[in-house]
Amino acid sequence: MPRRVRVIGDGAWAEAVKRRGFDVVDEDPDVVVALDALPDAVLAARPPAVVVDGPPAVARALRRAGYGTARLFSLPVEGTPVLFADLNGRNAARYAAVHGIVHAERWRTVRNAVVGAALGYGIAPPFRRLVTIAAEPPQPPALIEGARVLGASPETWIMQVSPGGVVRRNAFLLFDRSARFPSLALKFGRVREMTTPFDREAAGYEVVAAAGPVVAAHTPSYLGRFEVDGFHASLETAAVGERLSTFLRRPLNRATKLQTLDRVATWLVRVAQSTALPPGSLADERTWLQSEAIPHWDNRLLEQVAGELDGAPATFQHRDLAEENVVVRRGTFTVVDWEWAQSAGLPFGDLVYFAAHTLRIVDGVPEEHRERHFVDLFTGRAAASDKLFSWVRELAATLDLPARSIGPLVTLTWVRRAEMSRRERNRAEKLGGVPIEPGFAEHVARLWLREDGLGPGWSVWRGR
Repeated sequence: MPRRVRVIGDGAWAEAVKRRGFDVVDEDPDVVVALDALPDAVLAARPPAVVVDGPPAVARALRRAGYGTARLFSLPVEGTPVLFADLNGRNAARYAAVHGIVHAERWRTVRNAVVGAALGYGIAPPFRRLVTIAAEPPQPPALIEGARVLGASPETWIMQVSPGGVVRRNAFLLFDRSARFPSLALKFGRVREMTTPFDREAAGYEVVAAAGPVVAAHTPSYLGRFEVDGFHASLETAAVGERLSTFLRRPLNRATKLQTLDRVATWLVRVAQSTALPPGSLADERTWLQSEAIPHWDNRLLEQVAGELDGAPATFQHRDLAEENVVVRRGTFTVVDWEWAQSAGLPFGDLVYFAAHTLRIVDGVPEEHRERHFVDLFTGRAAASDKLFSWVRELAATLDLPARSIGPLVTLTWVRRAEMSRRERNRAEKLGGVPIEPGFAEHVARLWLREDGLGPGWSVWRGR
């Protein structure tokens, strides 16, 4: 894997490369990264590898110069990419076009399907820009080669890009020869020696394995972890389909979308039922909240609310069940990213977090109004409020929880989520060297404690 990188054409790129642990140099680079055009000087220096974001003709020039090339298209075509796919991998490129990005308009959905079919036959549309990766001799990405120690032998791939800071991981979806769907998912760190998420993930999958068949039914199989030149990675079976965030933005009717969400909510109730521990099993959670989370709040009521944990059961919890971490396909689903899994968690933690993230999309509320929708959803003013309340009532009945305990338990859920968000934000700021705005969970926890009708006395969920 290269360590010495020369960057041509964009100063911001050079800074980004440095933040990821590479040395930016002017001479004797392992790889040259260039924007728009391929300067003659790049070919004259004959670097071992070249990456160019520019017109498709660049790939032809590099092949004529004797390099092996991979031509990557990004989605969306304009704007910040969420994935890259190699045009040489026909089935992977088709899968990317069909499942990688969504549009609200039906004609765009049909267009993507047509483009995907064409890519599957090796027919590429006239892209204005491609990312060309060239190497001499030709070779696959080092991380994909590294996965062979765990038995992987992929032919083609898609790379998914996580939004956010450098603490977020990217992932390759790996395809076997002639396969139309990925078989493996390879997650990798974006900076050298970033081990924290991989340590947590390995521990999380141990928690999953101990949780029993109800949890395992919707979970990938964890295959292990490895490291290539300081970049850490893990391998698991692929969740086939499309992310729930994509599915919910498709031009489908509301009932179809809610039916899909109901499947996940029903599963969460079954998970809670099958993993419930007796009252008193949240003692460690109470200690953590009182020592690590509640002190960040100037709210004496929270100390009293924490006492509600003494009589509540603990349940298994994913702890990051947002729309990005559910993959759906043909009436079933797979939940991914288990690094936060907890055997004795707050019983409403996953359900209300899942509802807050997904029901906003079903209600058609844009991202910039998500906090207002959060308040409307939980106070009964949103279109999807009744759906949320029905889920809450079902879980409360399943666990035989008294109505007076629901508000306190949900309150502690949001306080805990806010503290987790704050800690991850601080970690990202330390690694990335730039300040980051507080996350959604931090904002809505304050709203929960401030807005009328919310907080420990939350009771509108009971219905009228």
